[in-house]
Amino acid sequence: MTGDAFANTVQIVATLIALAGLAVSFEFSRRGQKLQREASAEAARQAEESNRAAQAAAQRAAASAALTIDDLARIAGALEAIAARRPTGAGFEARAEAVGVSWRLEATGGAGYRLTNTGSTTARDVWVGGAPSLEGPSGIAGHPDLAPGAFVAFRATVLPVTTDSTITVTWAEAPGAERSSWRYPLPGA
Repeated sequence: MTGDAFANTVQIVATLIALAGLAVSFEFSRRGQKLQREASAEAARQAEESNRAAQAAAQRAAASAALTIDDLARIAGALEAIAARRPTGAGFEARAEAVGVSWRLEATGGAGYRLTNTGSTTARDVWVGGAPSLEGPSGIAGHPDLAPGAFVAFRATVLPVTTDSTITVTWAEAPGAERSSWRYPLPGA
């Protein structure tokens, strides 16, 4: 082999090595960009999910505040009833008044809840419902009548995207009577 042929061979081999290095470098760059795009897409998905959960929590807080307003209206009504009692020499006249239907909602563990009639009147044709974003309530057969002290058990689940964890209960105090309603957030939600 002559000197020029040897130099040409070395130049060809060097060019091939440089091209192979360039191809390897290009492939590493392409894979790195792909991994970076995937990581960016995953971060955006997690941020969106976190945003939805935060919005749902804010909406649950707003619904709870609205229930507080309902509670304050009931308290004001009770105070007005107390103020309307006639004073006697020993204080206020104690009149036995029918309580009607009143409710207690308590968690029983996991997604289980118990709704109890704590009043003095039977609640007829009881219906229990929840907001569309709440999973449940479920497990209630039909529209039961609940005597004083009786309860109905049900299941409901607050999901990360649940915007309102309020349970609504409707009932009538007599067959065919006007329906009453009561709203309360699920305990611990």
